Amino acid sequence: MHVDPARVAELSEPWWSPVWERHKVKYAVTAPSVPADERDLRRELVFCLLGGHGVTYELGRSATRVVMALDPFHDLWSHDQLRQRLEHELRKPQFEPACADGAWRRYRFPARKARLVSDAVVWVRDRGGLRSGLAAQQSEDERRQWLCDCPGVGLKTASWLLRNCGWAERLAILDVHVLRALAEAGVSEKRPSSARDYLEIERAYLQWAEQLDASPAELDLFLWDVQRAR
Repeated sequence: MHVDPARVAELSEPWWSPVWERHKVKYAVTAPSVPADERDLRRELVFCLLGGHGVTYELGRSATRVVMALDPFHDLWSHDQLRQRLEHELRKPQFEPACADGAWRRYRFPARKARLVSDAVVWVRDRGGLRSGLAAQQSEDERRQWLCDCPGVGLKTASWLLRNCGWAERLAILDVHVLRALAEAGVSEKRPSSARDYLEIERAYLQWAEQLDASPAELDLFLWDVQRAR
């Protein structure tokens, strides 16, 4: 259950602590008892690669369904064949949510994202999958570093995938809504222009979550709701 957008919209200042105290029971996040399997990891990787700047959650999910329906990780696809087919599909006006006039939506950056997904697919196949590689690492940080070798995957994307799939708990997904909240709360005004910056901001975020007695995932979901409603 999410916080009531109407109540959040009334806020003129980001009084994070009292607002969190009132609503934190609604944001209890239970980590998966078993980390995601290979199929779900691959789907989440595609979703993460298709998301990002200029792509809404809903559009990213819709595009992921289209791409996964092609079985992109199948050995029968060559890199070039997959890239061309993905670009063809991503150029079609076939995605949700529908536009105001009822027409299906187009996906942004079809050529770039088709190449990105194709490169990532080859990387995953060359390593025999994702799950075995992640399981071989000794810590969350090592899993993230291993995943960052995948084309198109940086610290934010790797953190996103690992947290969503139950392979990490103490990693921060420094998306725009989190960075904005950190600045408004006076926790950190930096922007991650390098890996060192990302890790520094992540430490600040994790300390803030600890002060609020929130898990990183719970606080992230709460901030996402607040920022979308304001």
